[in-house]
Amino acid sequence: ASSSARSSSLHASRAHRARWGDAARAAPSWRPPFSSPSRFFHGTRPVAVRDYYDVLGVRKDAGQGEIKKAYYALAKKLHPDTNKGDADAEKKFQEVQKAYETLKDEEKKAVYDQVGPDQYERAAAGGGGAGGFEGGFGNPFEDIFGTGRTGGMNDFLRNIFKDRESGGQDVKVKLELSFMEAVEGCKKTINFQTLVTCETCNGAGVPAGTKPETCLACRGSGYMVLQTGPFRMQSTCTQCGGSGKTVKDFCKSCRGKKVVPGIKTVSIDIAPGTDDEDVMKVLRSGQADPDGLRAGDLYVAIKVREDPVFRREKGDIHVDAVLNVTQAILGGTVQVPTLAGDVVLKVKPGTQPGQKVVLRGKGAYTVT
Repeated sequence: ASSSARSSSLHASRAHRARWGDAARAAPSWRPPFSSPSRFFHGTRPVAVRDYYDVLGVRKDAGQGEIKKAYYALAKKLHPDTNKGDADAEKKFQEVQKAYETLKDEEKKAVYDQVGPDQYERAAAGGGGAGGFEGGFGNPFEDIFGTGRTGGMNDFLRNIFKDRESGGQDVKVKLELSFMEAVEGCKKTINFQTLVTCETCNGAGVPAGTKPETCLACRGSGYMVLQTGPFRMQSTCTQCGGSGKTVKDFCKSCRGKKVVPGIKTVSIDIAPGTDDEDVMKVLRSGQADPDGLRAGDLYVAIKVREDPVFRREKGDIHVDAVLNVTQAILGGTVQVPTLAGDVVLKVKPGTQPGQKVVLRGKGAYTVT
């Protein structure tokens, strides 16, 4: 009877607790000593995550060069500026950004390869592991994802339509020279169309006197921190691009891009001995860099016009001299044009048609 009473008392106590509060649950039948109360979470089954390598269309053993090349191609194809109003393209563009942000970093890539896309994505989105861990585990991702501010994807995306990863784009132009300009050297002024620094805002992207405000999204830190149980992930703030500052009004001329299409004028020195199809490189004279750090280079492709008198083979100059029959048989003298002026050439008796006579030192300079 005593045993039955105790059993009834226990059942009544459990029933009472089950009715207490909307979220009450029946007590577990056994709990380890000194254990903390169990935590219960409700969630929905996560949507399958696309593999980052599949998003970029590369193999899992692809190198950084191949990954970067694939990202460039997809970013150009799916960029919102070229697919205005296309929600599907914008979604894919964001997927490509997310995939490249991880795979371009060797340490993040190593973690991704180890845990797989589902677990990595849950950690990045705040889902953590399977049980919502808390405290006492430290921050194993902190060293991987860093604590300092970086330029982030926004800085990188400023240059996705350029041939190089950073700085202004290189510019290629053609320049035609006369035969004597190429041989003797000269100065030339080249005008070409490219992106130049906006004169309205002097490359600032905002009207003069504009004061940037602290970014509300990251509170001026330049990055966002996601705490997911034992994992702490950090990424560049998408609102301010890692600068920690935002502005409301942009320059009306460049719309915040800091550069505008314009005509650029560059003066160059043509070295003596420049030849047809030579290419000159003029450092920092190409497209302006929106960030004002490194302008692109200017490449000048040389085209030399033909001359009615002289022909050129590298440093040698060829010219034809006409002899009459008497001069060819008996010898004599003939006046021959050279780069430095006419000279009198002695013709030997018995000179044959097409025979060459070399005048040492009368050719062109050779550019080394």
